[in-house]
Amino acid sequence: MDQFKAIVDRAEAVVATDQRFLGLAIVGSKIRGEMDEFSDLDLLIVCKAATFPTTAGQRELAASIGPLASAFTGEHVGEKNLLICLYEVETTVHVDLKFEVLADLERRANDPVVVWERDAALSRVLDRTEATPLAPDYQWIEDRFWTWVHYAGLRLGRAELFDLIGFLGFIRERVLGPMALHMAGFPPHGVRKIERYLPDFARELTDTLATYDVASCYVAIHRAVEIYRQLRATAPVDVEVNERAERLAMAYLDDVASTTHGLKVHVSR
Repeated sequence: MDQFKAIVDRAEAVVATDQRFLGLAIVGSKIRGEMDEFSDLDLLIVCKAATFPTTAGQRELAASIGPLASAFTGEHVGEKNLLICLYEVETTVHVDLKFEVLADLERRANDPVVVWERDAALSRVLDRTEATPLAPDYQWIEDRFWTWVHYAGLRLGRAELFDLIGFLGFIRERVLGPMALHMAGFPPHGVRKIERYLPDFARELTDTLATYDVASCYVAIHRAVEIYRQLRATAPVDVEVNERAERLAMAYLDDVASTTHGLKVHVSR
């Protein structure tokens, strides 16, 4: 994929001649051997702490790499030092530039592919530390899940269906997808590539896709709960189940469905 190589080559040329930087590495799908024409390019730029670039400096560097069409910071995904860029190189190329210092590299989920480094700075850190793969916090999820279900009951009562459809997407991306992917040995990134990694489970998830209809949303919520219970039962760590919250949330959801909307209470499989 020539468009990716052109960006990497230009990024290397830029950072290697700038004393603020200690290294350039590739992360993301490249290190998993999954990069294709529909991938974005994830680059890690390691900086000297004393000369860490400001947001304006990061944008200036991004513009020096290639014909930059758009760039914005990644606060929406909790990454204030991530610059999300769109370049025009043969075709449009999405490039994520993540800026870190050497100490950040010690706390990594995967080992990056080093493209360039100054005085073996990155290699020394990688050699003396180990990556800690990402994993969902199963107890964190359980501690919140049933209050989220109760919230869905509130929205069902008002027939706020767009909100419910969004809620179901949230549950797939923050709960069901990460749990299933992690337990199968894949990166727990929401529902990304779940059709490729877990096609049978992906078909199960289609039961959680609701149409703009009260009954459809109600059944989809129940199905999401069933799938969560199945995943929780096979979690690789002990989970302290909040049985009281589970019972209360499900009773409320069913009561709203039957008394407010006249629906037949859904029976779990």
